[in-house]
Amino acid sequence: METKNQQGIVEVVSEKIWKFFSSVKLAVILLIILAIVSVIGTVIQQNQSPEEYLQEYTQGTVDLFETLGFFDLYHTWWFVLLLLLFTANLTVCTLERFPYAWKAMRAPLKPIEEDAVKALPFRKDVTLKTGVEQAESLVLAALGGKRYRTLVSKESGGTGIASQKGAFSRMGVYITHVSILLIFTGALIGAFFGYKGFLNIPEGEASAVVYLRNEPLWDKIMSGLGISKSPVSYVEGRVPALPLGFYVALQDFEVDYYVNQGRPTGMPSEYWSILSVYDQNRQKVLDKRIRVNDPLTHHGITFYQSSYGTIPNATGTVKLGIRPKTGGATETVEAKPGASVYVPSIDRTIRVTGVMPYGMRDPMSGRINFYQSRNDELINPVVDLEVFKGKSTQLLYRTQVMKIDSQEPNMPENYTIGYQDYWGVRYTGLQVTKDPGVWVVYLGFILLCVGPVIAFFGSHRKVWARIQEKNGQAVVLLAGSSNRNRIAFEREFARIAEDIAKK
Repeated sequence: METKNQQGIVEVVSEKIWKFFSSVKLAVILLIILAIVSVIGTVIQQNQSPEEYLQEYTQGTVDLFETLGFFDLYHTWWFVLLLLLFTANLTVCTLERFPYAWKAMRAPLKPIEEDAVKALPFRKDVTLKTGVEQAESLVLAALGGKRYRTLVSKESGGTGIASQKGAFSRMGVYITHVSILLIFTGALIGAFFGYKGFLNIPEGEASAVVYLRNEPLWDKIMSGLGISKSPVSYVEGRVPALPLGFYVALQDFEVDYYVNQGRPTGMPSEYWSILSVYDQNRQKVLDKRIRVNDPLTHHGITFYQSSYGTIPNATGTVKLGIRPKTGGATETVEAKPGASVYVPSIDRTIRVTGVMPYGMRDPMSGRINFYQSRNDELINPVVDLEVFKGKSTQLLYRTQVMKIDSQEPNMPENYTIGYQDYWGVRYTGLQVTKDPGVWVVYLGFILLCVGPVIAFFGSHRKVWARIQEKNGQAVVLLAGSSNRNRIAFEREFARIAEDIAKK
């Protein structure tokens, strides 16, 4: 008796759970919540560095958004829970309704009773001056021309023809359901096993870790259950750092600015990084020049060009190009500000006395005007140089070279000195992403394009014909129905009747 009661309780609970997840109201509520959350995730930039958020919000707002998970919204536990609930809801709804659609799609063709014909929405009588057999051929030809699959049955007093097409179109809505489930499944795979982080690398340096907003969910769960130790460590007790399994190094970084009347405006037109990947033994694997929308991907981890900046109080290396005025190859020499370098090819010592981040030469006077740039950004660097004879201290001349110059700088001898780079004072800001579920999402999007097309433009159409002989003529009674897109079917039904009558 207790077993029966227990089974009854289990059945009741199971039925209530099934009804809860098969509810259309639940689907609508979850969709509204997901839409609101998606708006929040769109308005608030995701996975930026803490410094960038502090430029937009106050410290209190940053702390609040951090607690709510708004900076890495799509990896929070509550967003994953929403996806799981909606996935369960959509799955149960699909399982609840799919058997009826499958039964209708797989139902065999069969003649229709005369009383049932009267209940169909589309009917037409066609009288032909032919026999029943010729009329049958005409009907089959008209239906075959519209790609209907037909079944002929001989009846008392005449012939019955049943036909249909587009039965598979009933699956359009379920293909759409599967596509959404695939997208959510891919998103869940990414949420559990993927991550999004950031990485700022100065020129000439490398990193073997990526800094995350939050620890990956799967690692956090496994670590919390004591099953495995998380690979994530915490820098200064706050920022999660995850090993990459390889090194990524910044070889060079450069920015091009829009130019107005020969002067850089300070607004970047393009910026890029030259990255190198090294294995654990410091052996180079590859080089790649990345730009915005042209990332580097290695071992499933993608590095996007995101931002850049100047390293405060950094002293870099000035790169100069020496070239004879008569033509020839350019020789590159390097020196730090305040240091000198001897160039044997011209028997001169060049001393870099200073570097300014933003200057422009007045084309009329030849003087250089200096401007203040944001965060000492290198918009048009100006390098002050002193040139000495041989290795002596005999000063020959002073000059200034810059990236973009409206005039030729002072070069009294038979060679020119040109600016190439001020290296080692900038960093590149990278967004780092690993999403093992992205291909599942891509497959879902493909099906999402296919499913609605089938669902909205396809329809399961059925046409029946009863052919009888009356007064030496064949009378064809046509009837048809369609599960959707009735206007298009009405036009097609009329054309079928016309094709039969014209013969």
